[in-house]
Amino acid sequence: MATTQQRTQYQYCFKRHLDINDVQDTLTLAILGAENLHGRSRLRLGGWWRLDRQRRTCLIDASTPVGEDIAKLFTGYLGKEFGETAFSVRRPVQQAKAARR
Repeated sequence: MATTQQRTQYQYCFKRHLDINDVQDTLTLAILGAENLHGRSRLRLGGWWRLDRQRRTCLIDASTPVGEDIAKLFTGYLGKEFGETAFSVRRPVQQAKAARR
């Protein structure tokens, strides 16, 4: 019997005034933090993220403990470094619809 697993993902959108290189550095810091918590192997197996420099977005899969920690660290670091209004974070539309069912 096949089962479907709900994926928890977060999509971050960044304001134009932010330097996307600084955002990438902040993401790298969050990833390193998760690696320190979980180890390199667990990070490679349980972490997934994608930074789209052109669209100024980042997608993090938080359906694993590693991914959840990356998202928590990234959100916290962004708020401290750039301010809470410099970015937004939400679940992608398809996922939010599935969660309401």
